[in-house]
Amino acid sequence: MNLEPIKKTVTLKEQAYTSIKQAIYSNTLKPGAPLTEEQLSATLSISRTPIRSALQQLVFEKLATTDNTGHIYVSKISEKDVHDITVLRLNLEPLAMDLAAFPISNESIQQLKDLIEQQSALFESGSVNNIRFAELDCDFHSCLAQISDNSLLIETVQKINAMMIRILVLSGTLDSYKKSAIEEHKLIIQYLEQGQKEFAKVALQEHIKKVGSRMLPD
Repeated sequence: MNLEPIKKTVTLKEQAYTSIKQAIYSNTLKPGAPLTEEQLSATLSISRTPIRSALQQLVFEKLATTDNTGHIYVSKISEKDVHDITVLRLNLEPLAMDLAAFPISNESIQQLKDLIEQQSALFESGSVNNIRFAELDCDFHSCLAQISDNSLLIETVQKINAMMIRILVLSGTLDSYKKSAIEEHKLIIQYLEQGQKEFAKVALQEHIKKVGSRMLPD
């Protein structure tokens, strides 16, 4: 099992969480793989207590799941998972547009543009770092939620999009649709910048639908 080595700069729990999460995102830890405190403790060379806390956080974020015996496994991705998360996104993320005060601040617009520039740079460089591209995608949608100024909505969207990172990476569709995703993000920003709330909302909804359909088998 290849996991990132533990460093002593932040809490052991956070380091364990980050290491395990990255292994899940990169498919080093595959869907259905058991996550045992004993094995992870030996691999990461730390005690089981921070491992236990890290696993609890991963279960909370639905990156891991427990069975009826209490054993923990890497969550599996199914067609229903894609459908369910798409339904949630379609109902929650456009709500940010309804709650936002227009015109959107220049600062918020610039933050969104900066994220697109980073995604575009990755795409144009030919980078195969799909995890980073998916993380930037998550950051874009979390940034969109922030215009709502509703902390609960923001937190919920962030959690859902954190799960989307793994689904996007494991779906194997990112390489084919990176350019499309960037263009769809740009259209959302264009409408926000023009103060066209309803157009921005529809563009966001269409983008979410397309992302969901791309990840489903033909």
